[in-house]
Amino acid sequence: MKAGEIAEILENLSPVKYACGWDNVGMHVGRFDKEVKKLIVSLDIDDRAVNTAVRMGADMIVSHHPLIFNGIKKINDNDFIGKRIITMIENGINGYCMHTNFDSVGGMASEAADRMKLGNTVVLEEILDGEGIGRVGDLAKEVTIRELCEEVKKVFSLDKVVLYGDESAMVKRVAISPGSGKSEIGLAISKGAGAIITGDINYHSGIDAIAEGIAVIDAGHYGLEHIFIEKTGNYLIENTKDVEIIKMDIDNPQKYI
Repeated sequence: MKAGEIAEILENLSPVKYACGWDNVGMHVGRFDKEVKKLIVSLDIDDRAVNTAVRMGADMIVSHHPLIFNGIKKINDNDFIGKRIITMIENGINGYCMHTNFDSVGGMASEAADRMKLGNTVVLEEILDGEGIGRVGDLAKEVTIRELCEEVKKVFSLDKVVLYGDESAMVKRVAISPGSGKSEIGLAISKGAGAIITGDINYHSGIDAIAEGIAVIDAGHYGLEHIFIEKTGNYLIENTKDVEIIKMDIDNPQKYI
């Protein structure tokens, strides 16, 4: 299949129009007419993903996080992003990124909420046409915050989470926003959530949330978003032809020592 055909398949799942205005999604590197026989799905187009693609002879990497976020004026090997781009071009590897469009439609938010078995869900932050970032919904029954933490660890295959809040408090309505969710805390409160599951929460945001009456479970950015690999990999397996789909092994770069 051509890289452009694969891009169309991905955009059927998560149309580009649902990406946030500040985001950069789509084909970052490569030719649309590139013939793709082997494709790697990764959360990031980082050195590990690029080196794996080179070693395995892959033709394309599909990632969640953008390879190119800010403007680039030079592409050379003195810059780590430039070095990745050069390596990809030299080895004929395309790079396609689906970030906040995947968060909003067909992917991250709904998948995370489904894994937590949230019912009666609504969008946390609308982007377009009623779709958007995160979900708020109800657990099947009221549980303690500690029990909710244990469920998050089990569902997302995590050893640890960081909690801001009273672990003995009871909660039923929960928000979930994979990735960095500091800016979503106020929205979660406004929609009646007693807890929000997200990542990248700093100390002051955490204690401020406690003061406003909501618990925060920080499961890490990678900790929640690694579900992109399984979800997108399976989607491509089902919807492409004559393309070997390789799902990167889960390897959280955030380590607890």
